Amino acid sequence: MGLMHFSFLPQSLGFHTNVYVILPYDNSMDIKPYKVLYLLHGGAGNAQDWTRFTSIERYAEEHKIAVVMPEVGGSSFYADMVHGYKYYSYLTEELPMVLNCFLPLSDRREDRFVAGLSMGGYGAFKWAFDKPEYFSAAGNFSGFSFIDEILSEDLAHLSKKDKQGISALAWGSIDNLLETKSDTRYMVTNAVENKVDLPRLYAAIGTEDFSYEHGQRYLEFMRTNGVEVKYEEMPGAHDWNVWDQVVNRFIKWALEL
Repeated sequence: MGLMHFSFLPQSLGFHTNVYVILPYDNSMDIKPYKVLYLLHGGAGNAQDWTRFTSIERYAEEHKIAVVMPEVGGSSFYADMVHGYKYYSYLTEELPMVLNCFLPLSDRREDRFVAGLSMGGYGAFKWAFDKPEYFSAAGNFSGFSFIDEILSEDLAHLSKKDKQGISALAWGSIDNLLETKSDTRYMVTNAVENKVDLPRLYAAIGTEDFSYEHGQRYLEFMRTNGVEVKYEEMPGAHDWNVWDQVVNRFIKWALEL
């Protein structure tokens, strides 16, 4: 098992950023491209979170899968920000290209997966719905909801000045994300209308999570529109006790074990 800290200067960002990569150990000397999971952190998190708070190294070794853990701004929502950086372009275009030049990662759709927690779960589904040809499975842990409603609830507790600052970061305003690839409602309706060949979708959440009811409404919306989702829930809140369990479950499910 190898854990690599990879730092480089992406053209899409213009500053050095961190990526952590897990590569299973293969002593056969016949190294074949690894199946790979892109694993996204949540809001206010960073690229080290998954290795610090879960047993992802052990899960990766057990299932012989590479894991890529990139880093974005803590309130970026994996967007090409109106006032910030082009994190979505970096994540979905430049990062895979760079890593595939250096590491033995498979370039086959059936060997590539994406998942994340909270903001990262939202980012994983956004990537999967926007570029469905890239992944065979996508997992969203505690991050599935109508994003405009979640953001509106969060902003309702802030001062007028803070509302303007936070809502302006990624999209300029909440209204600006509606009917775009960043809008979780639009992701579904656009995929259905255009008969998109989506990856297999997985969602999981703790029953005491603050966004649990939002998640149930969103799952019903997806199912009503004919989008199939593998769903699991368990006791727990919006925390690592849940996410440590579900990332292992997701890997097994994605690999169809």
